[in-house]
Amino acid sequence: MISKMDEYLVHQTEKPLAEVASDHQDWQDRFYFNIHDPSGEFAAITGLGAFPNRKMMQAFVFATFKDQHYAYLNVRPLAGDREVMQTGSLSYSIVEPLKAWKLDLADEANGIRAQLEFRNRCPLHTFSPIHWQNGEKLVADFMHYTQSGRYTGSFTIGDRTFTDLVGIRDRTWGVRAMADVPMWIWISAQFRDYCVSAWLWETPDGEIIHQDGALTRESGEDVPITRIEHELELWPGRKCPRSARYRLTTDSGETLALAAEEIGTIFLGPMTGRWSDSDAKALAAADAASFGFDQHCRFTLGGETGYGIVEYMFTGGVKRYGVPPTKLGG
Repeated sequence: MISKMDEYLVHQTEKPLAEVASDHQDWQDRFYFNIHDPSGEFAAITGLGAFPNRKMMQAFVFATFKDQHYAYLNVRPLAGDREVMQTGSLSYSIVEPLKAWKLDLADEANGIRAQLEFRNRCPLHTFSPIHWQNGEKLVADFMHYTQSGRYTGSFTIGDRTFTDLVGIRDRTWGVRAMADVPMWIWISAQFRDYCVSAWLWETPDGEIIHQDGALTRESGEDVPITRIEHELELWPGRKCPRSARYRLTTDSGETLALAAEEIGTIFLGPMTGRWSDSDAKALAAADAASFGFDQHCRFTLGGETGYGIVEYMFTGGVKRYGVPPTKLGG
């Protein structure tokens, strides 16, 4: 299929841009933003992904505020128009490449409205390519980079509007078969003049698949992280962590002791709409059905306090912590 983008001199294969080089059904081109206030009161995540081989585009917004959870997902057909980064009431656009994005979000049923502009505060960090096969099955083969920034504009939930917001965005493209991903931990922490973005992949038995990241300062300094060790404490009877201790080793051999304490958790699973932590039945169902969690956390590192997100992806289970695997779609 020839599309408008084929007019531009951006081809990298002999195929039209609507056709990607791989025929893998999980090949995707996507981005993600997390959003939170610097004092740790509110957090949200949003993003969009194009799946050319499935001919569909998917966008989402999830939020947690006090004990309330909000979830909204929108899907549309993909018809050679990947340049239109919008599904329904969720719209995204590039203001300045590698520096600024505009986000227009609305979930009227849950009282969510946002008009935001993300502007970088730290240089982006490019992760080493991730490639992993489980036997003959290709699970991951993609590129990934992250960038810390500040948001101007506002994010409204019900009668509360937040305007002082920060967060990290990411970009990935390639094959990522989520149903076969074993386990990952992605740390996205914001401190006064720097951020930490570190990603660890492991098998259910704890064998390291991938570890990479950086401490990136507003001044432009980028300190690579080459080793990530973790000690998680789960909520009793659940698979969701309530606190964590990390030992991060830089490329110079320096070790950083990073601690994370849960403020609230965004459950990554089939639940939609709005529900409350005070609903014990809903909480138990969300914990059981979720394949992962984007956990709003308070961080401490070297005497400083920061805020941000730790993403725990537990699809394949984690034997060390007794977390069972989760079957996507089942």
